[in-house]
Amino acid sequence: MSDTQTAREKIRKTPGNATDFEREQLRFFLSQGDLATTLATLNPSLAWLPVLSEMKLVENERQLVAWIERNFADATAVRDVVANLRFFGPDTANLLEHYLSAQAERLPAVLVNSWRLIIRQMQAAREAWRNEWFAIAARVRRGEKSGELLERIAEVLRPKLRVSRSLSFDGRDTEVLEHPRQLMSIDFEVDDGIDGNEVISAWPKDAEATTDARLLSGLTDALITALEDATEVGSEGDEGYGVSDSDVPSVAEHPQNQYRTGFHPIVRVIAELWERLSAKSSKLAILFVDRWQHLPFRLTRRLGLFACASPVVPVALAAGALIALPQGELFLTGSTVEVVRLLRARWNEFELEQRDVILHRICEGPPKSWYRDDVDSAKHIDRARFDLLGEMKRSGLGLNTEAEALLEDLDARWPQWTLRPAEQAGFHMWMESGSRSAREGSAFEGVPDDQLVVEATRVAGEREFSTGDDWHTLCLNDPDRALHGLEFAAQAGNWPAGLWHQLLWSRKEYRENTTEPRIAALLLQCPADSFGQIASEASWWLDEHARTLESDSLWPLWDRVAEGTLAEKPESSRG
Repeated sequence: MSDTQTAREKIRKTPGNATDFEREQLRFFLSQGDLATTLATLNPSLAWLPVLSEMKLVENERQLVAWIERNFADATAVRDVVANLRFFGPDTANLLEHYLSAQAERLPAVLVNSWRLIIRQMQAAREAWRNEWFAIAARVRRGEKSGELLERIAEVLRPKLRVSRSLSFDGRDTEVLEHPRQLMSIDFEVDDGIDGNEVISAWPKDAEATTDARLLSGLTDALITALEDATEVGSEGDEGYGVSDSDVPSVAEHPQNQYRTGFHPIVRVIAELWERLSAKSSKLAILFVDRWQHLPFRLTRRLGLFACASPVVPVALAAGALIALPQGELFLTGSTVEVVRLLRARWNEFELEQRDVILHRICEGPPKSWYRDDVDSAKHIDRARFDLLGEMKRSGLGLNTEAEALLEDLDARWPQWTLRPAEQAGFHMWMESGSRSAREGSAFEGVPDDQLVVEATRVAGEREFSTGDDWHTLCLNDPDRALHGLEFAAQAGNWPAGLWHQLLWSRKEYRENTTEPRIAALLLQCPADSFGQIASEASWWLDEHARTLESDSLWPLWDRVAEGTLAEKPESSRG
């Protein structure tokens, strides 16, 4: 066998399957002659990228371009390059863009779009070195109001596309590759991790109303640009949850907004600035409400609903915002938070005819088309109507005959349902830090740890949608004990995904110093099928605990999440 054939056989292996001796043979072979030509000729897996860097073989990123170009049709190569974007910059991006244009007509559209996202990230790589907010903050505090400065503020806050290695298991069994999200994580982030509070605190409170309006207009334009981008790449849409729903739990200031990035900073600056403007010039402020309501984005409609809760907005405009809102957004997505807030603030001001129209829409419930075919949509629609009508009644908001009759019918058909706590109304996800009373977890008082999971499963079955989610409360107040229960269940071969989800999401500090490493150890022992159901939560937990986990737990768990994400079926066209 020739040296070339030998090298080809060795390099076909993944780095994890190659021995140290084979790696050294490969290093020696690739160090002979022109690296770019050798890589393009042998065409190994792009998973070797970091290994080649460790071997000190790559002198210039351009040496890798021809190799990547040869793999444009390989979905696995997309994942490998995304996982190693740190090696590339605009030089590679410009060359790849040229080569991709020449091949685009021969490639599947989803791969073309995936490579274009990668190229965008490479082009932006060298722009991240400068802290733009640091450069302009002093000028903002001095009260400068030039058009150039306002544009730079808006640009600092505009969420920008970021692609990265995916740690999600979504689509891992999909035979047909349909979207770049199956190959990479697609997010929108602000530069420098800027906090919106920094910007709004620096902006002079005594700025003229027209100056506030100029900045607000620029911020709205920047938000539109980001939402158009997110819509184009499939992260936002007309139905279902989008990236803005997870980034912005509440447009108004709220504890649930803690730790949020992405679209959150610009939305909070817009909301705070609008409230300042409304106190200075209601006329100018109302113009923005009308504009936001007529834009084709859920997040701008949420801004409009937020503003409509203010008494400076005419009551007809506020009622009209609820009447014109897409039906699904009354009940689902992040919009429900603003719907509940507006109803509580302005309901008693609405005309009776307006109330009847709104209540009729609520009685109709969310569209069935918003639910997957494999779920009991009728039950979920009932639950959505129950939550919103029940909250209105609890808040003392008058219901008409139609709404009262429906609520009575729902109570009769679903007697086990109870409303969530009033502070959670409208929120579809609720993150807590363990502040709820331990009394709420009293269902487990006296229950042995080895029976915790059995009892939690029984209670959950009896209290569907209940506010008294005892296991959730146990995880918030005593995650150490929750882990004990899950350990006993694991020993019996039981890995309940729903219970693991809540433990992994809990931010409560552990009392036992062994809890963190034991969770990591269990996640490593979890059977593959069960791990696939909790992988997203495991990824989040790992990110939260990466700084305190010992390396002998951290890196094996990281590898497990990554390997599961990148695992493919033989002969799969998914990539």
